[in-house]
Amino acid sequence: MPTILLTNDDGISSPALLALRRVLAPLGAVITIAPDRNYSAVARGITIDRALRIEPLTFGEDFSGSAVDGTPVDCVRVSMLGFFGPRPDFILSGINMGANLGDDVTYSGTVAAALEGVLLDVPSAAVSVASREPRFLHETAGLVVPLVRRAMERGLPPRTLININLPELPRTEIKGIKLTHLGRASYHDRVIVESDDGSHDTYSMRSVKNGDEGHQVGSDFEAVENGYMSLTPLRFDLSSEQSTLSLADWRLDELFAGASHAEG
Repeated sequence: MPTILLTNDDGISSPALLALRRVLAPLGAVITIAPDRNYSAVARGITIDRALRIEPLTFGEDFSGSAVDGTPVDCVRVSMLGFFGPRPDFILSGINMGANLGDDVTYSGTVAAALEGVLLDVPSAAVSVASREPRFLHETAGLVVPLVRRAMERGLPPRTLININLPELPRTEIKGIKLTHLGRASYHDRVIVESDDGSHDTYSMRSVKNGDEGHQVGSDFEAVENGYMSLTPLRFDLSSEQSTLSLADWRLDELFAGASHAEG
């Protein structure tokens, strides 16, 4: 029976993590290791300046798990190093309360946990729902199971994870699954200066999306906005062949020689 590592970035007490845990039994033996608190938007942060505390606990309907006082990536690394037994065969991160679509995936602790699995050669998936307060996960969490089963049976391309987003809809209103690409998130940003005690100023950054994301044809934004689950493969090879070709005429040998001559 395959071993599945379940983690998230909202913390082990998240009702969305519990909703996913409830439906995973048909897929294999589930190990749950998640942060002991909310670590949203920490991306691929890891803990290097202190020891981690790991606490076994029971959550939900007597599910066993472990809470780590570290990031989602810490949770994956702890598992992969054998702290909880055999190396997992699949890593599932979620369900995140709040969508992870478009450019925002680069901030996501949920996606980062799945990425850590990919970098360690373990097939991985990230799952999110388009609501901070989801109401229908007791109906819709099970829709993730066939996708994960297919990924486990057929494997995934090298260095590729699947990013799944559920619309915030009842099961009967979800129209299907769309294979999508990442959309472009655009924001109106501003910095707010707030007074402290008179001797310091504090600053907060506020971002509001412009609302046009759903019009991007074929994107994950469009699918979710139109009532579909989005399935987006994310391949993490940040070197771009097209960009490399575009810089091929930079004459790097000449640049290096010129810099060396200037320093001399």
